[in-house]
Amino acid sequence: MKRIVFLFPVVLLTGCLTLEDAFSPQRHVSPEAWVPRVEAGFGEEIFTDPTIISRSLKQGDPVIINMTVSLRPQPRVEDVVDEEGNISLPILGEFKVAGLTTADAERAIKQAYVDNNVYRDVTVNVICTAAQARIAETYSITGAVPKRGRFNLPEGLTLRRAVIAAGDANDFATGTILITRNGVTHKFNYRRICKGRDIDPDILNGDIIEVCK
Repeated sequence: MKRIVFLFPVVLLTGCLTLEDAFSPQRHVSPEAWVPRVEAGFGEEIFTDPTIISRSLKQGDPVIINMTVSLRPQPRVEDVVDEEGNISLPILGEFKVAGLTTADAERAIKQAYVDNNVYRDVTVNVICTAAQARIAETYSITGAVPKRGRFNLPEGLTLRRAVIAAGDANDFATGTILITRNGVTHKFNYRRICKGRDIDPDILNGDIIEVCK
């Protein structure tokens, strides 16, 4: 006798950021209050000092927004945070970012596009170029990325954002990334960083990033 097995789909409902959350930066915790969690045994090279978390965006800050939709790069958006704390985004229009770090702004913008059914698969990269004192500061990136070389260091740049700005890791990348800082090399798992499992470390002046292949 044949047995028929019925498989019933299980739907997991998870909490989503509402539009009110996305457009209300004051509901986010301050940069100083948020310290990334480090999984036991990952390594001592991870940076957990809250002082390295990017400062909040404010009026007058020039920002650059790079977006990729379904793996297709979109035209870069350059704007300045206005007196109401807003920047102008394609389709969404005015969007409040004052009070958010660049990382928080990335998450809020992405969620707003998803919640408004504009995009389902979108990657957002926000860079603040406000700190004039940092114009002379640079970092280098080499290895399995399309754009290699030395670049000016914008405020709030993290490892993942630096790799995305270089065209993202290509098919030859192994998933391991090395950062050499002051003669000391630190090893990171890029795939775990992209999944939010490991901390996305800040990039500092003089850092050399190698996307291993």
